[in-house]
Amino acid sequence: MGRRTSATPFEQFCARLERTCLGSVRTAPANAVSAQPPQAWLKPVRLEDVAHARALCQEYRVALRLEGREPPTARTQATLWVSPQPAGATLSLVDSQAGVWRADAGCTVEQLKETGVFAGMDLPPELTLAQWFAWPKTERAKVSGAARRDETPSPEQPWETGEREGGCELGSSMPEAVRIVERAEVLLADGTVEVLGPFGATAQAPLRSLTLQQLVPKLFELAGSDAAQRCAQATPWPACYRLDALIATATHEPNLAQLLFGHQGRLGWVQALWLKRLDAVFEPQRSEQDVERNKALLQLASHLDQELKHILDPLGVFG
Repeated sequence: MGRRTSATPFEQFCARLERTCLGSVRTAPANAVSAQPPQAWLKPVRLEDVAHARALCQEYRVALRLEGREPPTARTQATLWVSPQPAGATLSLVDSQAGVWRADAGCTVEQLKETGVFAGMDLPPELTLAQWFAWPKTERAKVSGAARRDETPSPEQPWETGEREGGCELGSSMPEAVRIVERAEVLLADGTVEVLGPFGATAQAPLRSLTLQQLVPKLFELAGSDAAQRCAQATPWPACYRLDALIATATHEPNLAQLLFGHQGRLGWVQALWLKRLDAVFEPQRSEQDVERNKALLQLASHLDQELKHILDPLGVFG
């Protein structure tokens, strides 16, 4: 009898994932012919499943990605697609006077209908809160079956997200929809779980962990840089990630949770959001020509994105 072929690192990763997670793990067929790095899918049934997956992804250098939309560029790293855990997701009213709800990230738009937080937005009922927060421009007509199954969407049926070339959404001056979000419970790249929230002159969410105490000064230093201030003067906001959430204006106070608005699953794993019902959410029409034509500004914005990604995920756990 021939000697048994030793398992590849990715096969070892998947085997350990199946042993430590209660949720289901699916891998691509072993005989699949592809030039792409290997990939697997995890459908968690508890928060601990995602925590175990994050640790294994860091150990084996596998990217942990939020399931919901195929990246527009070719993958260069083995990937674990994790669903937003809709099973058992709950929501509760935490402040009836202010109209604030706490909702698990796996809650769907349909579940949140009673809260009124998405009133006036044409969102797919099966879209999860995690997916909306990661890709806020998602439109009803372009929802793929991946929002309902533990698989990545078909490249022929991507969600429509208003993205520019390179896979990033073009920002705006701080979008109205982000005002819905007050706080976010997030699993950070090093495994720390923190609640992010307001961090302005009138309200500050406590920084409970050493990790966040070390991160926050770096984030505000980046937000105060010349590059960030130049980008803040442009309309729309030219970067992918919302560093402008940390820039105080006459109408906006810094909020660490809003920093992750439109994060595309690459800055952390969102576990829950605190949402506030607004009287109306109005997104003004805007022209993108000035920013699109300013290549120097876009290069500056791209540099900001890279710096922010490095601060929050220096080892590339989230791809």
